[in-house]
Amino acid sequence: MVIPALPPDEDQRLARLSALQVMDTEPEPLFDHLAALAAQICGTPVALLGLIDEKRQWFKAAVGFGRSETPRAQTFCAHTLLADGLFEVCDAQLDERFATHPDVLANPPLRFYAGVPIRLDDGSHPGTLCVVDFQPRELTEAQREALTRLAGSAAEALMMRERVQARQAAVDEPFRLLAEIAPLGVFSADAAGRFSYTNAHWQRISGLSAQAALGAGWAATLAAEDAASVVGHWQRCVVRRQPFEMRYRLRHPGHELPRQVWVRARPLLTPDGQLAGYVGIAEDVTDRISAERELRDSKALLDRTGRVAGIGGWSLDLQTEEIVWSDQTCRIHDLAPGHRPTLDEAIRYYKPEARPVIEAAVQRGISYGEPWSLELPLVTATGRDIWVLAQGQVDWQDGVPVRLVGAFQDVTEHHRAAVELERSRQRLRALYESTPALMHSVDAEGRVLSVSDRWLERLGYRREEVLGRSIDDFLEPQSCLQVRDVFRPALWRDGHVDDCPVQLIRADGQLRDALVSAVAEYDAEGRPLRALALVDDITEELERRAELAREQQMRRQTEHHVHELDRLLHERSEMLDVLAHEVRQPLNNASAALQSAAASLAGRGEQQAQQRLTRAQAVLGQVLAGVDNTLAAASLLAGAASIARVDTDIDTLVAVTVADLPRDQRDRIVVHRHTATRTALMDMSLLRLALRNLLSNALKYAPGISPVTLHVMDFDEPAALQFEVADAGPGIPRELLPRLFTRGARGHGGTESTHGLGLYIVRRVMDLHGGSAELLRTGPLGTVMRLTLPQAG
Repeated sequence: MVIPALPPDEDQRLARLSALQVMDTEPEPLFDHLAALAAQICGTPVALLGLIDEKRQWFKAAVGFGRSETPRAQTFCAHTLLADGLFEVCDAQLDERFATHPDVLANPPLRFYAGVPIRLDDGSHPGTLCVVDFQPRELTEAQREALTRLAGSAAEALMMRERVQARQAAVDEPFRLLAEIAPLGVFSADAAGRFSYTNAHWQRISGLSAQAALGAGWAATLAAEDAASVVGHWQRCVVRRQPFEMRYRLRHPGHELPRQVWVRARPLLTPDGQLAGYVGIAEDVTDRISAERELRDSKALLDRTGRVAGIGGWSLDLQTEEIVWSDQTCRIHDLAPGHRPTLDEAIRYYKPEARPVIEAAVQRGISYGEPWSLELPLVTATGRDIWVLAQGQVDWQDGVPVRLVGAFQDVTEHHRAAVELERSRQRLRALYESTPALMHSVDAEGRVLSVSDRWLERLGYRREEVLGRSIDDFLEPQSCLQVRDVFRPALWRDGHVDDCPVQLIRADGQLRDALVSAVAEYDAEGRPLRALALVDDITEELERRAELAREQQMRRQTEHHVHELDRLLHERSEMLDVLAHEVRQPLNNASAALQSAAASLAGRGEQQAQQRLTRAQAVLGQVLAGVDNTLAAASLLAGAASIARVDTDIDTLVAVTVADLPRDQRDRIVVHRHTATRTALMDMSLLRLALRNLLSNALKYAPGISPVTLHVMDFDEPAALQFEVADAGPGIPRELLPRLFTRGARGHGGTESTHGLGLYIVRRVMDLHGGSAELLRTGPLGTVMRLTLPQAG
């Protein structure tokens, strides 16, 4: 196993990693989603988002991996830190750098790894986003690009988290410093009233220690006669998300009599308007400090709070429309402290689109007593564009609204961070929707939360037709039952399901076969939140398999038929051989006997008998020629695929062919050799048959004793041997030309006893030789036929 060298910027990298303050923190959904999406896109069982310090790699998010960290010396990702981009190992067992790695030697062995370094804005790599498999493989280009983009999203998420932490620390630290030096009791609590912080002054007022005051411990100090009213008023404020303000009595262990306290708390709302908790102050007013002193102290506290925390205050007298701004509020508006604006001036600082919003909130506060907390755009007196958090509520006197009071804070940086976070979410959603995979996500009840573009394209729906509907609406009824009774319970129980066969319903009603794999996401209490599913459309694959099965069945049937046909052709060939022997041999014997008898009679001078025998021999020759043609046609019709071409003497071929002709016709054959070539490649018996048929036809249709000429010639480009047979006959009838080389074609000189096989056999013989038989010309002056015998190869 090869341990890589440290990156050149190791010190800078470790410093930035420390500044992120992310090591050993709790899981966060955004990072978990990135890891899950990497595993889904790359099709691997494991995906990790790891951060590497001096000694270890700790996993901020992990899919399919049971460990929270590994030694740095044993992590593949240490190699990725040195890479320019994606680092991929297709088979770790074949890579000498990792062949002895413990995970490669484990069972199952780690075989595949692909990782991308997470690159921050200063160029440092705090860690990697990687995928792992237990079998060799290779990512596609689309998967590599998607993994690289997801690593970029992880970097943006880490930097955004860093900025939010920095802003939160900047806000919290002044609050704590202020709380420790404040002359009032300061506390923070959740929406249920459980305290999460108290300062020393609050502890002195209540007589409780810091630990005892946490949670619901503060309620133990309430005087029995005030406890019910205090708790009831607090609950009403929580329901209405209103500020809490009340005087009540506390039982202090160091005093005999209860102490009077004045407690004021303000609600803390999340950006979406949900109540996050309260922060408040408590003042011991047992000594009946005058109302003026209380007002002065409160104003001083507000001013100090504004300076330290950047929060200003304001009030508006509804009778006189007089506005009072704290010094911090003036500073936020780029105005000198002490500035007193008019109501119109105060409204004009808001951008035009924000003015109806703040006016509507004030009207609701006056009409229904609702407090408000609005994040709005504003232009300062010097023309700066900022975002402010404007909070307010109505003060009532005898049931009549008399004053509006509130807080004012510059939240420009927070707003920018929120906008950037939303843009990042939108980019992530766009990546999800544009992925080439078929993907969808559903909530715990099975309602569709999101779908990818490819999912919509494949099934033919529009996004608005799908979102919010139950995924069961898109399943064939039997698949719906299977999902409801088997797959979905297994998903929420095991956290994932793999390759579940279902049938999806397209918008046009057609069914698509698919395999669905999904991973589940749970809340902090382990309750199902949502599931991300990857759909593999296997409709075409199943159709191809069915078509292949049909083709294989047809092929087996065809092979059986071919086998049977070969058997029948073999039997037919054997029968033809028997027929050739049983028929032709007696005819040959008879022809020889007639020839011998004719010669004997010629010696005795019996000319008349000799002529009869000669005519009989000629008829017998015609019968032999017909038998030869019939047997040859039957053999050629059997479909011989190949012939034996051997080197054959051309003169021998011509001599044997002429010898096959009737004796009294041989002298009419005139042979002209236009080539010195002695031999050629051919099947001599077949070519002899073709040449004899041409010569026989020419002799038959040529008048009287006119000669029939046989020309023998050759060519080099391409190499070929040619035979041309020319006669002086009347030519071939025009109506016969279209079917000249077909079976049954007979000329005007033919007889009904012939079968018209001559030229058909000639064409078949030349086809088997890869050559051609053609009519060059025909007419009243004669006919010329040509045979071309290729010699190349």
